[in-house]
Amino acid sequence: MARQPNPTAVTTVYRFPASQQRLNDYLKKVEGVELKVDGELTVAGTRTYVVAGVRENEDPHWVRHFTQVTSLDVDLTSTSPFALIVVEIDEKWVCAVTWGTSGRHLLDDLLLDDDFGLDFGIRRIDPAKLKLVRSNLLDVSARGMEISFPSGSALSGFPLEPAGELVSGIEGPADMTGLTYATATDGKSWQIRAGRSLSIQLGRSPEDFIADLRIICAIADEDVSGAPLRRMAEVRPVSDNDAMMSELESRLAAALGGDPQHGPLGLCWPSSALGEIGQANSYVTSRIGRIDVRVLDPAFEVEELVEPFAHLNTGERVTCLRDAELTPCADELGTDPLTRSIPMIKWIAFETPVNGRTYCLHQGKWYEIGKEAVDRVRAQVAELLQNKSALSFPLWRPSGKQTDEHDYAAKEVAKQPGYLCLDSNFARTPMHPRFELADVIGPGDEIVHIKWLARATAASHLYTQAQASAWAQRFEPEAMQQLQDKVRVIDPNRVITDRPKVVVLAIAGRQWHVDELFSLSQVSLLRLSQELRNLGVELQFADIPFVPKQKGRSAGNAA
Repeated sequence: MARQPNPTAVTTVYRFPASQQRLNDYLKKVEGVELKVDGELTVAGTRTYVVAGVRENEDPHWVRHFTQVTSLDVDLTSTSPFALIVVEIDEKWVCAVTWGTSGRHLLDDLLLDDDFGLDFGIRRIDPAKLKLVRSNLLDVSARGMEISFPSGSALSGFPLEPAGELVSGIEGPADMTGLTYATATDGKSWQIRAGRSLSIQLGRSPEDFIADLRIICAIADEDVSGAPLRRMAEVRPVSDNDAMMSELESRLAAALGGDPQHGPLGLCWPSSALGEIGQANSYVTSRIGRIDVRVLDPAFEVEELVEPFAHLNTGERVTCLRDAELTPCADELGTDPLTRSIPMIKWIAFETPVNGRTYCLHQGKWYEIGKEAVDRVRAQVAELLQNKSALSFPLWRPSGKQTDEHDYAAKEVAKQPGYLCLDSNFARTPMHPRFELADVIGPGDEIVHIKWLARATAASHLYTQAQASAWAQRFEPEAMQQLQDKVRVIDPNRVITDRPKVVVLAIAGRQWHVDELFSLSQVSLLRLSQELRNLGVELQFADIPFVPKQKGRSAGNAA
């Protein structure tokens, strides 16, 4: 007896918000494509657009190396077949179903619903049998991570941050109830791949094919509050075509003009300049409309950075921010750049609440964070900040000089018995060519990092310094040896035999309080605390008594 063909087959599905009048407007022109089919078609009474053909592939990049080694001239060009159907679903969505590897390249990325596949997976994948989670941290490291369990694992087996970690892909067995596959297999689950797209079984008949797409869209749109993996939806990127984008950029434009009603601006350190933290002695701004190049000292604050934007028309500010550049320089005159010029928007942090959700501008991109995630992080940070240091810090009277921080550490803090100043006394190891082990060593060998923060939102620089120092002391013998040597030079009678077990973050200009930290800065602080705990180090906090800086002086560190 002949085997009956399966009533479903594996396809890859993408989705667009319905916004174009013609279905082929969701496609783009691609070079090297020969189309065999290209036109509208009615499938099971539904309007579709069908494309099929072959795409010419050039020689693989490795052919030249092969030819150089063997002296053989081999033509390895090829073609790859593909097909895709663009389907209108209930006038709200447009789905694109692709076969072959090349059809994907015809889709207009700027119009895609980036969360479609993930939205379906969050609602249908078995939370006890997750096979893979792909994610990225929303911090200066932008670390990407992919964790897989061949036999599956509960969500607790994947070390995701409480907020500040962006899940981009998941795999696992999914509940296929309502779809043709479930009917044909008596309710069996099937392992899907869900991210920007969705790899899933669809019906083979025209009617089942269209019905499955309609059901998949409905599932992806279900209320997420009851979804088993709903925490993965708490942090999402905001796509350029999102309806919220115009409101967000309008609020950012107002903040750039000095209006704080929608939320504060802050400074963050771009990932592309992470290696230069602590080395800059000036910063150069450029391309801010018709404004000339400006040189800022290393203690500039965000108000000084964005002051020229107040003189621009509101509608021009965000565009100008994307075009403008900021460059850290090794000299005080802004003539010796440490990096290439970096878009200024990557140096700006902004946070604003809208309808119970928090939107954050981070590293030049917008992210949405749910209220539950924000509340959970705030509670944890508030508890963490209660761990105050017992160390003594004299009154900080700011001088306005570039050496202000060093002068305070050396001439005020280090005058006290048992305190030693290591500020600007850089260490060097194979993994860290230039970094500060500490600003001050406390009487109990505490590692103290000191910063003047007119805004605690600028604290990411401080976190990075503390993390690098603690990590180097734990894993690089050279770091501990240099710490011991530097202490011995200052005080020959003092010997540090064991690795310090306490790190103190001491700030002036503000006090440590959860309300002074951006949501993503709070996440970074929780991450730092966990990393130090894993290294056997306790994190403590200190509020330095201070005299406020005079208005007009720079008031903070880029962070």
